[in-house]
Amino acid sequence: MKKYALVLAAGKGTRMKTDIPKVAFPILRKPMIEYIVENIEKSVVDDIYLVLGYKREVVEDILKNRAKYVYQEEQLGTGHAAMQASAVLEKLDGNTFIMPGDVPLIWYKSINRMFTLHEESNNDLTVVTAHYDDPEGYGRIIRNEHGMIERIIEERDATDEQKEIKEVNTGIYIVNNKKFFSLLKKLGNKNAKGEYYITDMVELMNKKYKVGSYLIKNNSIAMGVNDLYGISKAEKYLREYINKEHMINGVSMINPETITIGHNVIIEPGVTINPNTTITGKTYIRTGAIIGPNTEVHNSQIFENVVIKHSLIYDSIVREETTVGPFAHLRDHADIGSHNRIGNFVEVKKSSTGHDTKASHLAYIGDATIGSGVNFGCGSITVNYDGINKHPTIIGDNVFIGCNTNMVAPLKIGNNVFIAAGSTVTKDIPENGFAIARSRQVTKEDYSKYLIKPKEKKTE
Repeated sequence: MKKYALVLAAGKGTRMKTDIPKVAFPILRKPMIEYIVENIEKSVVDDIYLVLGYKREVVEDILKNRAKYVYQEEQLGTGHAAMQASAVLEKLDGNTFIMPGDVPLIWYKSINRMFTLHEESNNDLTVVTAHYDDPEGYGRIIRNEHGMIERIIEERDATDEQKEIKEVNTGIYIVNNKKFFSLLKKLGNKNAKGEYYITDMVELMNKKYKVGSYLIKNNSIAMGVNDLYGISKAEKYLREYINKEHMINGVSMINPETITIGHNVIIEPGVTINPNTTITGKTYIRTGAIIGPNTEVHNSQIFENVVIKHSLIYDSIVREETTVGPFAHLRDHADIGSHNRIGNFVEVKKSSTGHDTKASHLAYIGDATIGSGVNFGCGSITVNYDGINKHPTIIGDNVFIGCNTNMVAPLKIGNNVFIAAGSTVTKDIPENGFAIARSRQVTKEDYSKYLIKPKEKKTE
């Protein structure tokens, strides 16, 4: 029997105080909806459907063809959102997992367990519930004398006695397509808001079909995110889960409570991560690397035995045995070769370096292709921007670049070149060349007395 997922993701999320759809809001630098879709993709689900509304093009741009889309032009409640998919899903044999789009911590193994219970119990509707010590704001589960779910009552409609119930509705369900979606057409909206609530389907389904429940043990997997405080709570849970998994797999973390690792990051055993480090995106870190402290790495590859301290690495590659930092910045597809030294206050942008190249301090390398054995003196820069366009610099092997050298692109510098300190190089330099591009020094002896007035001596 085929399995489907229906994610209700049409809301604006006004409490998030943002113009983007709530489900597109980032958690650890990744949109909330991506966490949900990734876990559904890992589960037993065959096809994913998303109900979209507010700024739907933003969500479609994030997920592309990873899901099928239906649209809710006017948001009239969760039941109304599910109705938008009725025309499609009621024709499909199988069961559908229904969930809100603001539950980013849902776990694929839990989804699989929910389907197993639903099918083994021959349920037509399975309501996923949780026990909360403080259930304020949640719909309460009302059971009969036999322990079966009779209905769900929203808190605003509950009596004082019903508000004492600790078992709540998570907003997650598994349904029999044919039975649920055909009956969904009879759902009414006679309530204060004039909206259609999917919770009312429990009573409707109970009249003809079997309704059961699945109690989750870890409440965080069903935690809804409604505001920026909720985002911070979700990030805290994610950080703990992810860090624990990496440490169990052999990654050493110093003060892990200060370390943030993204959901898609791959870290091999034998890596050490120091405090106040953030690693996100599709980053891959190989064994022996030492990352941090006070470092950010995003969408980058870090090879064996690399050391990175107090630095920013974005969309870049750092190859084996290289050291970066402190206070270095690699960005825009920088590709740093093996056994390099990228030191204090060095920025590398959209450039590659060969083996055993060094820029130890105060340098800028932009739009450049650098060979092996190159040494950048302090204050050396590639002048890649003319105010309109960016231009390339190509530097060969075994080149010595003296301190405070400006290399004005476009420029080609051959192998085994020596550039004297303080030069501004504007012309290509051939292999084995020695370049000096600065004014000759003129010294006039005993002349400073005409330029510098002697300081008056202070009298007591």
